[in-house]
Amino acid sequence: MPVIGAWSTPGVALLITGLAHYPFGDVIGCYLVVTVIIAILGLSSLFGRLIQHLPAHLLSAMIAGVLFEFCAGIFRSLQSTPAVVLPVIVAYVACRRFIPRYAVALALLTGVILALPGTNFTAQGLDLTIVKPELTLPSFSVEALVGLGLPLLLLALTQYATSIHILRNAGYDISPKSVVGASGLMSIPLALFGNSGINPAAIVGAMCASPECHENPQRRYISGVVCGVGYLCVGTFGASVIALFARLPAGLTSTLAGLALLGTLVTSLSSSVAAEADRESSVITFVATVSGMSFFGLGSALWGLVAGVVFSLVLSKKPLWRPAKRADANEPKTS
Repeated sequence: MPVIGAWSTPGVALLITGLAHYPFGDVIGCYLVVTVIIAILGLSSLFGRLIQHLPAHLLSAMIAGVLFEFCAGIFRSLQSTPAVVLPVIVAYVACRRFIPRYAVALALLTGVILALPGTNFTAQGLDLTIVKPELTLPSFSVEALVGLGLPLLLLALTQYATSIHILRNAGYDISPKSVVGASGLMSIPLALFGNSGINPAAIVGAMCASPECHENPQRRYISGVVCGVGYLCVGTFGASVIALFARLPAGLTSTLAGLALLGTLVTSLSSSVAAEADRESSVITFVATVSGMSFFGLGSALWGLVAGVVFSLVLSKKPLWRPAKRADANEPKTS
């Protein structure tokens, strides 16, 4: 089973704006509290019970909304850097026709070959310094726990629900208790080194669980192993990787991400509107997620899910009041 552990992308986006407002010790304290809560929710099976009550079609619509932005980036990149992006798209389409399993990899190779001559990147400029983690003791404040910790917790839970649903859509019988509990326990000591929490990856997980990795779902775990090794290399030599990708055209990376996620987007969209009765609430969830709105530091993925749930509840409930029946005009009035 290709379960990939990674940082939450919405969580990192929250930290970009939130880190500047609190002392770093308080931030570490938030990480520690959030990871402990997640571990408790996972090991106690509370999270598993919660996710059972979330409508599957709304989760699919939320996932589609998250992935839509990445897939739309293909055509925005085509407008900004057509010389690199157009050959990548052509290579992807051609490979999808003849060797679909390697379409994304060969599209990546095509893009790198086209982009490298213009980067002026040399081996001498490659910094192979190994990144060293630093221990930071936590401190705690109510302001940081409410302003940063609570949004981070809600985003993490949304990420867990999304990734678990992606794997279930791919045909895997995944246990929320083991995944959430294990991720939470592993994240607790790492929080002291600046790790905001390890979550099952949704976007990368969708790539690794897709049929493009392997026709046989039982063989897709290999993609998870390769991804894990890649993460270790990226983490160990982070400075070199950042320097390399900083020199590549921005449109190339966004195009490759969009191409890799197209299949999962199609699956999520079709699942979200499979039942006619669920289509309207699914569309509301999808549109709200795509909108990119943010309130109280919480991103559109969470609010899209909330909007869909509220809409479904309103439509499914009977009216709270009924207008009184008017007396029949032919009935005699009583005095």
